[in-house]
Amino acid sequence: MSGVRNRGVNGLGGAPWGMHGCLFYETKQDLLDTLVPFFKTGLEHGEACLWIVSEPLTLEEAGQALRQAVPEIDRYLGEQSIELSSSTGWCFEGGSDDLRRIIGHLNDKLAEAMARGYTGLRVSRNSGALERTDFESTRDYESELNNAIAAGPLMILCTYPIAGSGAADLLEATHAHPVCATARKGDWEFIETPALKEAKAGIKRLNQRLEQKLVEGSAALQAANEELRAEIDERKRVEEELRNQKEVLQKIFDHIPVMINFMGPGGEIKLVNQEWQRVVGQTLEEIREHNLDIVDIISECYPYPNDREEVLNFISRSNGEWKELKARVRDGRLLDTIWAVVHLSDGSSIAFGRDITEQKQWEDRIRASAEELRALSASIQAAREEERTRVARTIHDELGSAFTSLKWDLEGLDKALSKPVDPAAAAALRARISTMMELAESTINTVRRIAWELRPSVLDDLGLMEAIEWQARQFETRTGIVCQRAGSLDNVVFNQEQATAIFRIFQEALTNILRHADATRVDITMAQEGGEFVLAISDNGRGITGIQKAGLGILGMQERVRLVGGKIEIHGVEGSGTTISVRVPIAGQPPWTSSQSAV
Repeated sequence: MSGVRNRGVNGLGGAPWGMHGCLFYETKQDLLDTLVPFFKTGLEHGEACLWIVSEPLTLEEAGQALRQAVPEIDRYLGEQSIELSSSTGWCFEGGSDDLRRIIGHLNDKLAEAMARGYTGLRVSRNSGALERTDFESTRDYESELNNAIAAGPLMILCTYPIAGSGAADLLEATHAHPVCATARKGDWEFIETPALKEAKAGIKRLNQRLEQKLVEGSAALQAANEELRAEIDERKRVEEELRNQKEVLQKIFDHIPVMINFMGPGGEIKLVNQEWQRVVGQTLEEIREHNLDIVDIISECYPYPNDREEVLNFISRSNGEWKELKARVRDGRLLDTIWAVVHLSDGSSIAFGRDITEQKQWEDRIRASAEELRALSASIQAAREEERTRVARTIHDELGSAFTSLKWDLEGLDKALSKPVDPAAAAALRARISTMMELAESTINTVRRIAWELRPSVLDDLGLMEAIEWQARQFETRTGIVCQRAGSLDNVVFNQEQATAIFRIFQEALTNILRHADATRVDITMAQEGGEFVLAISDNGRGITGIQKAGLGILGMQERVRLVGGKIEIHGVEGSGTTISVRVPIAGQPPWTSSQSAV
């Protein structure tokens, strides 16, 4: 055993088990002042003690000295923690067999102490109690004893009287014991034995090697410390970054206006965010308190078995796609929601959802508003056409009539002046009258043209087909762009709104061709397909682009055709022209009928 024990001897400090020391004393009091603290310390540390008492002390003197220093000595004696033994039985008669007997006796005492729970055994003996007849010198005897006790939790302090020992014995004892001291009338002095000198030299060498190792190790340790410090700093930085990221993600999770719930492989709800709790009406604490899983929540939100089965199937099969579902929440409201479920590799799932009830309501409002706007637009369009018709009729009836009367009056004046008058005056008057008649004729033609442009009378008088034919001829005459017409229709019925919308779309298409297409030819085809009137206008121009499809003219055509329940398609190929196809359901009621072959 190598544990360091407190010797209890002034100045000796700690000593390991197996210590075999000696004390050279001058007086009986020097002996008591050494041994009493030695055994007192052992008792206080749970060690068994054996004091082999011999001259110059008696058993009574040893017991009295212990009683003065150790108040509980009687208890220790009763427990056999310390034994005061006379030298009888411990005397060495001579020979190695007798030494083995003494050492065996010490080992028996040690084994008994250990069995009773003591940590070791302290022994003190006076050298006068051991005769050494078989040993040539004290050194041989003490060395043999030193070797025998070195391996166990045993500590022996040998005492030698200075006056009763010869110089040779004292010298031999000094060589045989690692630690030696003298006590002379209270004065202590330590003797540096050869073993101690050798130990000190060894310790010095070890210290030098240790210092070298420490220097080398210190540099390595410093480098390791720097590396460790850098690693710790990096780990702190990473941990701080992870904390910041976690805080950011937690803030997003708590405040994002999207419902999020995390489900385990068995459907147990692990986590929900604040938006989920607000919409569904249940808190995470309630879910955990009642041990609710996703099936319990769905059963409450979807009370009908068919709906519940649909939702559960969606959760199990979904792979991120969105699905709209109606859910009844805790406060009884029926909400429009949209959900997506993502499955993780460990079998758990994350569901994302939004309450789109307000969005759906706004969509319904917008849809209704769009219908109202279409109706309003149709009303405005009808009012505009009505106003154009009225203006055209007024221009035609009133201005045309007035100018016609002017022409008749001028003709009458011309006849009146045909009678004899001053020839020069008559010639000038006739010239002037001729000019007035030409102006009146031109004005009448202008008024008629304006009236046709506002509302071609052919649309009201003859119908849509004739109006399209007239408009095509006018366009060809005015622009030089060849217009080819094809197709035939029999007994096709249009109402006024349809006829007006189709004609205005045709006019806008020709206008766009003139402005943007740079075309030399226009093909106009009319047909009847599946209860729909189909008008196709194609040109060989530059081809419409995506940006041009967003123009006001195109938007106007799209709005017109929607107002009459039709559709319009516009296709353009760069460098190859554009085709506009208009499809309008054929009305079943007169008055707008055309039996004329399309031209």
